[in-house]
Amino acid sequence: MRLLIPALLALTFVGCSCQRSADDDGDNGRTPPAQAPAAQAAATPSAAQLRAQALEQRRLQAYNDAVGTLHLYLQRVGAGDRDAADKFWGYQRMPRSSEEGGLRALSNLRGLRIENRTPEPLDREPVPELLRIPVELRATLENGENRRYTGWYRLRRNQVEQRWELTGVLITAKLQ
Repeated sequence: MRLLIPALLALTFVGCSCQRSADDDGDNGRTPPAQAPAAQAAATPSAAQLRAQALEQRRLQAYNDAVGTLHLYLQRVGAGDRDAADKFWGYQRMPRSSEEGGLRALSNLRGLRIENRTPEPLDREPVPELLRIPVELRATLENGENRRYTGWYRLRRNQVEQRWELTGVLITAKLQ
């Protein structure tokens, strides 16, 4: 009886094939027709489409670079490193305390959470040179108190140094 069970199992799978046959597809072994040349040409982007894609990539990269600069600046402010933060400003300009809602004056800052929205171009260049970045900030003080701020920072691309720099700000404290 012990020999009979493996033999029956072996016979069960003898006629089984897990491979698809041409008949399963309903195409009776025919190969699919080659794509028409017009369809192949439509799948290949034109030179104008490639230029538009490259321009969009440059625009998105500019947005990312500007936001990255702003985040680095705010990290320096949050760390209390005012000298390093000041280097992010163009025109040798530092913000007045009232422009940043007193944010730079906080000496007992434990953490700063930064949330920004999509940068808004302030010029009509294909790749913006001047942006306003709306932000919401949450400062956590050493005593556990949270303060919220809302507003925007304005940045411009310095063409000589090829970097983004801050040129303006309007941040106000939100009442909780």
